[in-house]
Amino acid sequence: MLNLNMMRTTIFLPEEVHQGLKHLAIEQDCSMADLLRWAVERMYQEDLKDIRDARQAWNQHRKNPQKATPARDYFATRSKKTP
Repeated sequence: MLNLNMMRTTIFLPEEVHQGLKHLAIEQDCSMADLLRWAVERMYQEDLKDIRDARQAWNQHRKNPQKATPARDYFATRSKKTP
């Protein structure tokens, strides 16, 4: 079943990469789309977590703005990213 929160996108892959993904999908018994989603999520896992955390914080702020953490305090406590 397709997740309704997903967006469709098109990417162009070199033929060799496409064929490799196709074979890997068969070996893993999943779709090429599943493999690509997994790879993107793994690559950007920390960034995606930051986005989810920011959305959650924004939703909480909208419900109760008087309890908001000032941006300076938030960024002072935020962990440093390592490349």
